[in-house]
Amino acid sequence: MSKYTDDFILDDAPTIPQIFNQLGILVLDGSGSMSAITEGTITKADAVNLAVRELLTRFIASKNRKDFSMAVVTFDHEAIVHTPITRVADDNGDTIDDNADYNPTEKHGGGTDILKALKQAQSLAEQFLNNAPADGVPPSVIIVVMSDGISQSDPIPAANDIKKNENISICSTLFAEKGGANALAEKILRNIASSPAHYKTVYDAETLRKFFIASVSSGKI
Repeated sequence: MSKYTDDFILDDAPTIPQIFNQLGILVLDGSGSMSAITEGTITKADAVNLAVRELLTRFIASKNRKDFSMAVVTFDHEAIVHTPITRVADDNGDTIDDNADYNPTEKHGGGTDILKALKQAQSLAEQFLNNAPADGVPPSVIIVVMSDGISQSDPIPAANDIKKNENISICSTLFAEKGGANALAEKILRNIASSPAHYKTVYDAETLRKFFIASVSSGKI
């Protein structure tokens, strides 16, 4: 995973021949606590919405945009597919919608169950890998889990099962409040990540945005 910098600013250059085939799955906490205010007037959920839109805008502008697909899972005590597997840009020039509403509390607002969210993400990942052309570029998947609280079900065994597939990586982040990071929530999220470098604690929209971009890009843009 690349470092959290702005060194990978994207441009509007023409696309180049496909060199990889990667799916990024954003797994976004929409529990009730995500409606809490952060950074003065913005809620955590609004910060997530802005970060996702910025992520998609940057990928759409990348010369490698046809090499990426995206999907979004939102969850509270239940998980749903917000955005099914969608290519960032297809051969017709259509792109994924970077102006859509990615506020994860829509249709949610209850408790937190990362286990169910991971199961939903795993299903999408396996669908993508199984449907990849046998004679095409080898596929890979990066699952990015964002939460601000403790999961009511233990997600670590499910994460370990997912990580057995060498074509799938898990990144995770705790959206914490300054001075109020939850040690148990952080421990759980650290343990579901593929490595220590795949985890980060964030406190604001800007840091979350950088984490999303760095995690999904993996240095490929």
